[in-house]
Amino acid sequence: MSKTSALKGKNKWPYLFITPYFLSYGVLSLFPILFTLYISLTDWDLYGNRHFIGLDNFKQLFLHDSFFWKSMLNVFLFLAGYLPALVLFGMLIASLIESRLIRRKTIFRLSFFSAYMTTPVAVGIIFSLLFDWQGGFINNLLTEMGWIDSKINWLGSPDSARWIVILMIFWKNLGYFVMFYTAGMAGIEASIYEAAVIDGASSKDVFFRITMPLLKPINMFLIITSIISGLQLVEEPMLLFSGWASGSSMVGGPEGSAFTPIWYMFDASFNGSAFKYGKGAAIAYSTFLFIALFSVFGMKWMNRRGEEQ
Repeated sequence: MSKTSALKGKNKWPYLFITPYFLSYGVLSLFPILFTLYISLTDWDLYGNRHFIGLDNFKQLFLHDSFFWKSMLNVFLFLAGYLPALVLFGMLIASLIESRLIRRKTIFRLSFFSAYMTTPVAVGIIFSLLFDWQGGFINNLLTEMGWIDSKINWLGSPDSARWIVILMIFWKNLGYFVMFYTAGMAGIEASIYEAAVIDGASSKDVFFRITMPLLKPINMFLIITSIISGLQLVEEPMLLFSGWASGSSMVGGPEGSAFTPIWYMFDASFNGSAFKYGKGAAIAYSTFLFIALFSVFGMKWMNRRGEEQ
């Protein structure tokens, strides 16, 4: 056997080893993606025949469906509420943990990150019980302290419902932000801080003029990924307003104030007397389009800022 034939035989083995992965990917991932795209172009109700209607589902969503745009608006209202707070408090807590005031840094890091590891089901149930109208901890506490005379229906008002969702996402993701900021601060050389102190910089100057500028890449990463995860938000608000305890049992919360695109997709596809799989698939692909756009522009923005620096 010639050397060329032997080399060709050896080169086949890597492809044979990775073949099972590509087969499983095609069956379990690629086929559902393409099949969902096909469903989005039909009016399939799961039971009857699938009728091809082209882009009618997408036209209905973008031109005539106010619920879809309201769900998108809710996502960006949530982001406007919790994202600046996560950046601010995450950076402040991380700087406190990395300071000399805290000795057992690992314990504090784990305590903050434990909230992020909590499952969305548990988070939704916890906040539903906290803000329950009749027996919730918040109402009972405020009543005992004499701050309110009658119990407040926190989950029954659109404004308070949105703020509770914002508080819930803030509580869950704060540890995630703290983890990234502590890692970023630990990577800053101590000599930079020492030189600033020698030059007479105060703690405030060090934080705003050294720490924050050096953490800009982490800030950009966290902001972009938070927008993407915000568009995928569904479990927490759905469980919060699913009727657990004595909360609101309305789909999307009071006046749709907690409706998200993924929740709308689930409601259109599986709830009600008629399953609208075509509409649900169109919502899924429309949300994917927004996520893809933010991902592409976000990566370009990060690369541009990186080149400038």
